[in-house]
Amino acid sequence: MFTSGNHAMKSLSTYPFPLFIDEWEQDWKNLTNAWDNKGDIVVGNDVWIGYEAVIMQGVHIGDGAIIGTRAVVTKDVLPYTIVGGMPAKPIKKRFDEKTIDKLMAIKWWNWPPEQVKENLPVIMSGNIEKL
Repeated sequence: MFTSGNHAMKSLSTYPFPLFIDEWEQDWKNLTNAWDNKGDIVVGNDVWIGYEAVIMQGVHIGDGAIIGTRAVVTKDVLPYTIVGGMPAKPIKKRFDEKTIDKLMAIKWWNWPPEQVKENLPVIMSGNIEKL
């Protein structure tokens, strides 16, 4: 098994055999065993992902995060954090911790559409105290 740092590749080939199951007469039930899968990409609510950003397998993007244009995200991104670069690194938080805690408690994105519509001026103004 080839290892590089903490990463290991199980497959001896980089060819995407699982994509051509019929051609190679493979059994569907073993499909996910044919490549190295580090897990699903999970993107939170109210996340902005810039043009041509790449998010690697198994990465979780927290609510309210911003991913910069052409960033290569290899690690989890905390809520309301702006990241950029290759590999992506935190640039800054969008808000102070008190505001982030309130936003995470309110979870306005789970509100019914009518409630969001009613509160749009406040959401767009950035005045957390009025929510």
